[in-house]
Amino acid sequence: MNSSTVSARSAPKESAKTHRRQERTIQIPLAWLELLFGLVLLIGVAVYLYEATQLPAPINPKAVGAGDFPMMIASGTLVAIFMMCCQGLWKVFREKKPVLVSLNRPVSVIIAMLVLGGIGAFLNALGVIIAMVSLSALLMMAAGERRPLQLIAVPLGLALGLYAVFVLVLSVYFP
Repeated sequence: MNSSTVSARSAPKESAKTHRRQERTIQIPLAWLELLFGLVLLIGVAVYLYEATQLPAPINPKAVGAGDFPMMIASGTLVAIFMMCCQGLWKVFREKKPVLVSLNRPVSVIIAMLVLGGIGAFLNALGVIIAMVSLSALLMMAAGERRPLQLIAVPLGLALGLYAVFVLVLSVYFP
């Protein structure tokens, strides 16, 4: 009877598919990712705050005007994001072994972001229904869907469903 705890088998070989999958993964320390997104959000909220200061003051000095509510939202968000950035800096300098975040298929994510930006830019020129069908089909392709029936049926079903809900039920007409 063999009671050995050590196996004599060699380690399993990695397939080419597993190796390709590992190549398409980017690993980033979580603290740096938090800091990066915090700075991007900080800039975005600062621009929002600047735009809120440009809104007109209310006629009644006791009333909350058009610019007051956005100022309150922007100020609170700015404080929260600043605190998040400080926490990110703290983690960058204090962590001995950083937690890594794996980003799988970064090219697909970038393509999906470009599709969203492109549809947003051409929404008025294309019309809502055509933009919806295009957006959903292109996003499905960017996510890896390659079955033709799915690429045709899901976008058309989505467009028809949204048309039925908004136009037929709610009487909200698309431009």
